[in-house]
Amino acid sequence: MKKFIILLIAIFLSAEDLHIISKQFFYDSKTKISTFIGDVNATKGKDNVLSNKMKIYFDKNKKPIKYIATGKVKFILSLDKNSTYKGHCNKLIYNFKTYNIFLIGNAYIKKLETNESVSGSFIKINRKTKDVEVRGGNKPANIIIKVNE
Repeated sequence: MKKFIILLIAIFLSAEDLHIISKQFFYDSKTKISTFIGDVNATKGKDNVLSNKMKIYFDKNKKPIKYIATGKVKFILSLDKNSTYKGHCNKLIYNFKTYNIFLIGNAYIKKLETNESVSGSFIKINRKTKDVEVRGGNKPANIIIKVNE
């Protein structure tokens, strides 16, 4: 079954970089949405996203526009050659066209090289510009920055 799912993904995705394994897979040709349910493991290069559910949205040319991972989301993201980030959230949205990553609900991200971390109810990161926005929600945003004196 897993081989069948991987084969279907290879057909639907024009880029061979994104690999997804899950217990269930559905594709709706009218809405152009692929849905993966159960122990979802998505890998693209050095990035890895684990979740209970993931939806991938495609344009009319069957190229991925964005994906939304929900349910106990854990991730490792490599934003550049020298930075690796690990974290968790309730929902992760990645927009392939704008390079924006949204971490929503109980969001936490830690830079492994320096142990610097950020947490809040909402974190937005732009992969291209490296701009970051953090909102605390009910609790204040919590940011830990390494200081060398």
